[in-house]
Amino acid sequence: MTARRAAAGAVHEDLHRRSRRNEHQAAPRRTHPRSRHQCDAQRRGRHAIAADAAGAHSCPAGAGTLQFNVDLARRLARLPLLAVMIAVCAAVVTIGARASAPHAARTLDAVERDRDHITIDLRPGAQRTQVFDSDGSPIGILVNDVDREIITLDQVPDDVIATIVAVEDSKFWLHNGVDLRATARALVSNVSAGGIASGGSTITQQIVKLRVVGSERSFNRKIREAVIAARLEEDFTKEEILEFYVNEVYLGNGAYGLQAGAETYFGKDVSALDVGDAAFLASLIRSPGLFDGFDQNIDTMTRRRSRSLQQAVDAGIITEAQRDAFERRPLPSRNLSPRRTDVALRRDYFLVEVRRSLLANPALGDTYQARFSQVFGGGLRVWTTLRPELQRAMRTSVAEVLPEGTGEFEVSIVSVDPTTGAVHAFIGGPAFSDSEFNLATQGRRQPGSSFKTYVLAAAIERAGLYPFDTISGQGPCVFPNPPLDDYEVSNFANSPGRVATLEEQATASSNCAFVRLGLITGLDEVVGMANRLIGRSDADSYLPYPSISLGAQEITPLEQAVAYGTFANGGVRMEPFYVTRIENNFGEVLYEHVPHGRRVVSQTTADWVTSVLEENVRTGTGTRSTLESGQVSAGKTGTTQQFHDAWFVGFTPHMSTAVWMGHPDEQVPMGEIQERRATGGWIPARIWSAYMGRALEDEPLRVFAPAPPPPRASQYLFLSGDTCSIAVAVSPSEPPLEFDLPCSMVRPTDDNEFEPLPDALCKAAVPDTSGESRFEWLRCTQIATVLGARATEPVGDTGESPPPDSSDGAGEDSGADSTEEDQT
Repeated sequence: MTARRAAAGAVHEDLHRRSRRNEHQAAPRRTHPRSRHQCDAQRRGRHAIAADAAGAHSCPAGAGTLQFNVDLARRLARLPLLAVMIAVCAAVVTIGARASAPHAARTLDAVERDRDHITIDLRPGAQRTQVFDSDGSPIGILVNDVDREIITLDQVPDDVIATIVAVEDSKFWLHNGVDLRATARALVSNVSAGGIASGGSTITQQIVKLRVVGSERSFNRKIREAVIAARLEEDFTKEEILEFYVNEVYLGNGAYGLQAGAETYFGKDVSALDVGDAAFLASLIRSPGLFDGFDQNIDTMTRRRSRSLQQAVDAGIITEAQRDAFERRPLPSRNLSPRRTDVALRRDYFLVEVRRSLLANPALGDTYQARFSQVFGGGLRVWTTLRPELQRAMRTSVAEVLPEGTGEFEVSIVSVDPTTGAVHAFIGGPAFSDSEFNLATQGRRQPGSSFKTYVLAAAIERAGLYPFDTISGQGPCVFPNPPLDDYEVSNFANSPGRVATLEEQATASSNCAFVRLGLITGLDEVVGMANRLIGRSDADSYLPYPSISLGAQEITPLEQAVAYGTFANGGVRMEPFYVTRIENNFGEVLYEHVPHGRRVVSQTTADWVTSVLEENVRTGTGTRSTLESGQVSAGKTGTTQQFHDAWFVGFTPHMSTAVWMGHPDEQVPMGEIQERRATGGWIPARIWSAYMGRALEDEPLRVFAPAPPPPRASQYLFLSGDTCSIAVAVSPSEPPLEFDLPCSMVRPTDDNEFEPLPDALCKAAVPDTSGESRFEWLRCTQIATVLGARATEPVGDTGESPPPDSSDGAGEDSGADSTEEDQT
């Protein structure tokens, strides 16, 4: 297909070069016999039908006769033609319009003098842009008001060409641009009518009308049209003229040329047209608006098609029996473009993104208007990243997990190649006809706990922390949020939480642990990391509120897939793209995409984050995303407050995919689906697993790079002002004494409890000899020894409680994940 269209482009580029003559240089005259092409065509068999349809003349046997006919035709192309016209114009005098003849004669003289300096531009007009998937199969077209695809004559069946010629210009293969008899008849008719009433134009004259003289209804225009048509036939062969015509002719409903007409009215390629189709299309050439009023004009269209079919019979193209069969065939349906609909509407969300990408591509022009003209009229051929088999796998997987459908809720999925940024497939919505809003690229929703991955990356990259460091996830918890009220947070399902490593807190999706981690790391660092991973500019930046760590600020599925893919790609974020190559209608490459990325985290950070997310799939909230093939994967769940949004975002070394589920228009709680609360670990994780299993079934198993060995011992992470509880056993028969100490004065034990440092002081009630107690500061490690009896009122520094922010969507994982809800 590409080679064929490139050939068509080369032909029209050659026509363009030959048509752009210097305005001060006379055009060279053809020296080969004008009608030789017809005779050679008959001997070769090409256009034999068309030549037979031309009339009663057969190819002469001898060269002398041929030369005589050519010389005669050449003479008729100039002086005799003009003489005929002047004679006809002189007839005007006899009818009473004596002023017309001298004016017509002056027009003839002026045109004859200038004929060699007239530029005839046979470049093709505005053309459709064709869009192909990654395998080169067509997925749609981009058109504005003009839909045209350039073809060569070899793509059109011979009998279709013959029918068009028989209807529009039966002497096309014999005349030299003007059919003298038809012109004379038309002029006499027009004079009798007192103006231009009928045309008598040949195909060549129609081209001149379209490209040079316009459509003014006057004798002067007809005279100029005839003279320039003769000149056109001297400069171009019959095949070149006819090929331009079948690409230029307007057939109504925005369809220019036979290819667009074939698709618009019959839903098929031009190569599949037959004589019946051609007769219908030929009937539209003179009245392209006829089909617009389908109901009112159906009788007229039927009569015109019948007339065209009869002309095909008269020319010997079909038999009367074939004509009758074609006449019984119904007219095309008023529901146009079945083929185009089938192609375009399957992946229309993707086509919109391709269009947006093209209109922003500087390779197509320096201004928006220049790019618009190229995209919607330049005849571009655009190859994209779309893999339709993945698109089908997405739909199949959603139907598999949700056989009863999604009800009022929708699912959006996006897959990108983490090593290049190629967007391979996405579900943007239920149907473009229902909503043009693209959930995959425009649908910003709160990500819930899936945002915790970016907090973890910032902690490792910017704060020097590691997944084996420990932190408290005990809840409920309160954090400072000046100048606003304190920020109160609960874990999912009011889980009490515990002290654990960052990896363990991630797999449990602890809210208290990650809000604390964000504050320890620094909210500006968290915001900066999220902006870099997601690709946000300063103008579109996230805001440094404590609730950001729980995903209270919004993101699209595409942004999630690209950001998570950065970890799969070793910390290099690849810019997402849709278009791989653009060619013009001559086959010249205008643009070839070169993947470009930017390192946003180190390889070490990427490996640590991947290791944590891989563990989450094995043992945490993402276990339902596990791939049955054994292919390793990494990912994170996310669920927002009141179950408005549910996510699973994950990746393998091959692909990064985000799955979102929620209401497309507003914040509507999903409640229970399939008798379970609609968390990210319940529905999206299962869809992700089903889809990625299909998407990767032919891919080899691959593993992630291992996380590096720990560079230091584990640290306990806490905020200034955090207090930690310790228990001191004084007597085996008595409960231990509990003290709240500044977390800087304790260290975690192997079982994630706390023990005091050697210098830590505890304030305890120490009994004296009289039985009274007084408070004394003792080393916490010596309390059991010093106290002779149980201290009655232990006291410790409780510190201050930390505050909240003003954001709405942040409380708990805003419905965040938990091991109870999301683990199997």
